[in-house]
Amino acid sequence: MEETENMKHFTGRELPDNALKASMADGTPYVLPPWRVNDIILLAIETLSDVDYYRDDFDYKKMIREQGIKIKKFSAFSPDNLEKFRKISLSRWEEGICALFPHPVTGEQCRMIAYNENRNSIECMQIVFHEYAHIKLHHTQQSINGEVEATCFALAMTIFLLLEQLFHVGRTVVNAAGKPFLVQTIRNAIKQKEVV
Repeated sequence: MEETENMKHFTGRELPDNALKASMADGTPYVLPPWRVNDIILLAIETLSDVDYYRDDFDYKKMIREQGIKIKKFSAFSPDNLEKFRKISLSRWEEGICALFPHPVTGEQCRMIAYNENRNSIECMQIVFHEYAHIKLHHTQQSINGEVEATCFALAMTIFLLLEQLFHVGRTVVNAAGKPFLVQTIRNAIKQKEVV
């Protein structure tokens, strides 16, 4: 209850029950430092640029699967199995699961993302990217920092893809000046000092 009141005071509004509520032990909302936000934005654009996200046939789930990560809908699990995966998830979020576990036969590390498919397509994309972020950012345990970083990564990835789907920003820049220009221009803009 106290955490909800602190978040309401900080944001100025009631947050829905399924909203990510991250706060420190003293109740202060947790905020990533600007330099870390910049690092995550750069990681997002580099991740997408590496796989030519501006192609007409780009499929973000295929991109993730090609890295050996399984993606499953919640409905693919029995309620008991879903609960077992929730217990080992790196995520603290109820909308998705990021599980790293040994294969029962080979012992190799398995990586799986599961998500609540009862959301709209953009929400599903955000959930999958949030869970993917835990793997991409090498999170090893549940933490408030990990949740905030994963949310930042998911937001950056989703915005880049939405801008591409709606306005073909990446394709336009790459066609005019090349892929290195796209990434370097964003990198330069992020690292540019404020002019006073």
